[in-house]
Amino acid sequence: MAAGSDTLPQTFERRGTCVPLISVPAFNHLRVREYVSSRGRLLEATIPNFSGTRRGEFAIVDWKQLPSMGTMSERDEEVHARIMETRSALDLDPVNIRAILQQADSAYNPDEERRREAREQAQRDIEEREIVRMSCIAQMTRECGVAQGDTFMARASTQTLLNLMSGKSAIADFRMEELISKVMSHTALRAGCAVEDVRDWLEPLVGLIAPFGSVASKTEKRTDGFLFRQHLRLLDFRGSLKLYAVEARPEVSDSVDLILRVLDQTIGFVSERIVKLDSLLASIAGMFQQVDNSVDQLQKLRRDVAYGLDGWDDLVSVWLDASENSHLIGGEKGLERAIAHILWHLPVIPYKELHGDSFDTQSSVERARVKLVSQMHSWQTDELDLELKDRMDKAKSKKDDGRSRWETS
Repeated sequence: MAAGSDTLPQTFERRGTCVPLISVPAFNHLRVREYVSSRGRLLEATIPNFSGTRRGEFAIVDWKQLPSMGTMSERDEEVHARIMETRSALDLDPVNIRAILQQADSAYNPDEERRREAREQAQRDIEEREIVRMSCIAQMTRECGVAQGDTFMARASTQTLLNLMSGKSAIADFRMEELISKVMSHTALRAGCAVEDVRDWLEPLVGLIAPFGSVASKTEKRTDGFLFRQHLRLLDFRGSLKLYAVEARPEVSDSVDLILRVLDQTIGFVSERIVKLDSLLASIAGMFQQVDNSVDQLQKLRRDVAYGLDGWDDLVSVWLDASENSHLIGGEKGLERAIAHILWHLPVIPYKELHGDSFDTQSSVERARVKLVSQMHSWQTDELDLELKDRMDKAKSKKDDGRSRWETS
């Protein structure tokens, strides 16, 4: 069945999570979502612009049917099977799906370079988790130093602790253990709990924080965390697209403006939650004081940011590849094809995630996208609508005449 703008998903979970199956071109942008009914749990695949649907619509099929709809590689078969083994909607969030894709790419991707990259990403995740753990201890050290008037501890950084930890001597090991014990004791005292609780709670919290990157002090700059890197990449993409918009042909400028509009919604949504995260992490002792509430808040922030960024990374790559290799793909025409591709795969944030029930912002974006199709040249044939060009030339001429009269007066 096909779904149009009258049946738009209202939440991230109903929109689903991107699961690119690379061996079937039609499945490169499909999503998976859970549907629970009286008959039990069903996994659905939503396939955008699938054969038999119109541009901007998607087909919905049972996840189990996908292998019968195209020949899958060993990598895609592994991804499909792993997703079939999930047990709840929580297992389908973008962070967990990323882990499934990473493991499948590491072992089965037919491209040797992609296998190597996936293994490097997995190793980087492990290393960054340890850095995040040390950054949490550094934050607790700073809190302890401020409370006790210890200037050295108050200025502790993650790198300082990593350097101390990497010292190759018994004295360095002792100093590090002594520092951590002191910090843990102080944090437990402020949180009103036992030291053992602080040690037990730290690792689960680190696991939730790790995708966002290190807990940074005012003098440090966050550089790690795959969600944070995706956010920075999105900001770079917006800057590049803004520059392109200045030179874009009039027939394409409305499409670029719409993409920028959705980009701004996404960047604002994610940035707001990163600010909330930084505020929450400003007091690790405060988090331990209300650990259940802190876990709930971290899970909600991780869910929102991960879903907010889901689906953008591939589109950013499409644009960057087109920009860097425009001379190989037809110059301006190649860039316009990239814009068309991005336009029809925009991961619009469901309106309830942005505004609750107050305003259907996703429908407004979809209406604008459909309107573009009726007004612009065909993206399928890439042929210009001559009547449109004539109307735009006349409108531009009137606008220029009006400006000239104003300037003359």
